[in-house]
Amino acid sequence: MRGSSFCLGCLTLCLVACSPTFNWRDVSLAGAPLRAQLPCKPERAERQVPLTAAGTTLHLLSCETGGLTFALAWATLAPQDNPSAVLDSWQLAGWARLRQTQAAADTPPAGWTAWPMPLAGAQTLRGWQGQGLDHEGRTVSARQVYFAHGAVVYQAAVYGSSNDPSVVAPFFEALRLPSTP
Repeated sequence: MRGSSFCLGCLTLCLVACSPTFNWRDVSLAGAPLRAQLPCKPERAERQVPLTAAGTTLHLLSCETGGLTFALAWATLAPQDNPSAVLDSWQLAGWARLRQTQAAADTPPAGWTAWPMPLAGAQTLRGWQGQGLDHEGRTVSARQVYFAHGAVVYQAAVYGSSNDPSVVAPFFEALRLPSTP
């Protein structure tokens, strides 16, 4: 019995040691046509946010691994909502959350740069990268992309102490939209 416990312990240790930091998996976004992958098991949340005049439900998938937070968020707009204006508001709110304030969505905060990310089928696509402060006042690097597809608006983002392109690229490269909204 003692030998089998030892073998079981060794097997468990080997399985944990072989567990990859970035365990990519397909994720589904309820009510949204985007196909995506996350490197860890996501937590799901939703809340009412003032992105539109009437407010809207924001859906979120996020997970943390390797010192990075990966996040996908989306909202379905009403017919009267302007996707470009909603993305402007969302982008400004995203910068504000990182303690970066701007008067206009087309002018990034100091030190931020446009990040051209191709995404077939996206309308009103814009990407940004830069640094800000997290909720505890620590410096955080961020890559954010905002886009629309039909009546759905999205944000895909990675936050962490550094955003090594070789680590975050698979997340953004896996984003897929259908060819028509």
